[in-house]
Amino acid sequence: MKSLRVALFVKGTPSGFQREMRNMGYWSYEVPEFTWEHFNLAGGRCEARNRFRDYDLIFLEDLGGNAGTLTGSGGPPVVYLSVDSTLSERHYTDRRNKASMADLILVDHDKPSRFHLDGKRALRLAYCINDHVFKPLEKTLDISFHCGAGASQGQPGGAERVDLRQYLHTLHEIYGYSYRSGSMGLLEYAESMGHSRVIVNWPRTPINRSHRVLDAMACGACLVTGMLPDVPEDKIARDVHYVAFESKEELPYMLESLFSENRWQEVANNGYKLVMENHTWAIRARELREMLSKELGL
Repeated sequence: MKSLRVALFVKGTPSGFQREMRNMGYWSYEVPEFTWEHFNLAGGRCEARNRFRDYDLIFLEDLGGNAGTLTGSGGPPVVYLSVDSTLSERHYTDRRNKASMADLILVDHDKPSRFHLDGKRALRLAYCINDHVFKPLEKTLDISFHCGAGASQGQPGGAERVDLRQYLHTLHEIYGYSYRSGSMGLLEYAESMGHSRVIVNWPRTPINRSHRVLDAMACGACLVTGMLPDVPEDKIARDVHYVAFESKEELPYMLESLFSENRWQEVANNGYKLVMENHTWAIRARELREMLSKELGL
């Protein structure tokens, strides 16, 4: 297969235009299957589709309600990928509306059936990690918790995340675990995760599987998380690749077991192996290229 030239439309934020320093795995480093250039439709901008006729593909990455549209006909096929549709009904509606521009609709962890529209069938393209950034480091930190809250902005799960962060700080003081939390830049964030034995996560909604789940595994840490939705293509098994809890009161006993029996290392090893064998950008790029050949004849 030849390398495809892609017009990649991302959210209008600086992180969306990163290459090697991307927090998301998709389009995060060079692969033989694709070359790409970044564009955006931020602020309701519109672009004529035929302007990109020199490209093989237009790829719309998780564009939401503030993004504009592609107009007209002609030009290369359009693919839309939904990532954050499980955060709220608004997130879902925005992404479903944007997906209507596409010839092929791809879905990360939401149910693809929720994106079947106008006779078009949505397919799975699971999340992948930027393994150039997220990787295991010397384990010098017991626990980290870096879930953003956004409680004051009404973000789903925000209040629960604030409460959990404070509770983990209390456990740190009582039991003497080394502990780090808070928001930080990508490199510091990845370094903190890489040094962690245990990474705690709390999903924003019951159907949300954030990319932190796979990033934590890529860092060789034991993921301890609130309940995750079942996404068969992730190939993630509870008590094998991660440990789940339903309430914070379970954590003292769970953490004691993980550390005293060194069980955290077994779970961490399982998660790391799973991610490196199934969920790197290099792997996903090959899968995407094959999918485009089959579905769009590219």
